[in-house]
Amino acid sequence: MPRPTQARGVSSDASQLASWYASVPVVTRAIVTATVTTTIAARLRVISPFMLGLYWPLVWNKFHIWRLLTGFLIHKFNVNLFNTIVMFIMLFQYTVDLERGEFAGRTADFAWFIVFCMGAMSAVTWLTQTMCLAEGVLMAVITLWSLHRQEQIVSFYFGFKFPARYLPYVTIALECVLDHGIIPYGMVYGWMAAHLYYYLSVDLPSQGGLNYIPTPQLFYRYIGQVRRANAQTTSSGSATTSNLYHQRPGGGHFWGTGRTMG
Repeated sequence: MPRPTQARGVSSDASQLASWYASVPVVTRAIVTATVTTTIAARLRVISPFMLGLYWPLVWNKFHIWRLLTGFLIHKFNVNLFNTIVMFIMLFQYTVDLERGEFAGRTADFAWFIVFCMGAMSAVTWLTQTMCLAEGVLMAVITLWSLHRQEQIVSFYFGFKFPARYLPYVTIALECVLDHGIIPYGMVYGWMAAHLYYYLSVDLPSQGGLNYIPTPQLFYRYIGQVRRANAQTTSSGSATTSNLYHQRPGGGHFWGTGRTMG
């Protein structure tokens, strides 16, 4: 039997792990947990990966609607385990960085960004019949992260350093090389979706236009209300907000000034 001190040590480690897991932002926790468990289950053949990929003929003809979600939670199962683990690490790193940074206190907005990108990718996957799109979600997150940190220097494999604006392109190029020249369409779709989101929600409003993709009120209702940054309270008790956020006619919010691309 284990000694009482050893049992307490194991219990303490488990408690610390549980505390760390609970401290991870909710959207990051949900995405990473779902992606890791789904991909591992497919790799171990607990469930057939062919039952999870986004295959439009089966969605339309057999009503396999779960594929609209599981297709974004499964990594390509024809790559080695090392690449899959690296994908998990990068997904956690950049997702948690965005949720604690640009989307701090804006859980509903971050969830909407993920859902919007999934929807945009779904709309074009039928062109190439791309079934496994976890890498597309990863690329969408990396792309938005890099758009907000364009001049930040990042380190890549073997100590290679460059401005963050090039990170999506380097990642796609490396994936193409590792996959023997096959274009990673999932990543390309994720890159396109993130750029579309950034243009419609940041660039266009910063130029005086409307945000045409405001976070639906349903997200605020079930995920959480936005906590507006830089809000100040007047002497009368009413809140005023900096121009980081704007009210869209007819309801909904969007963040506006963004960062200059270039």
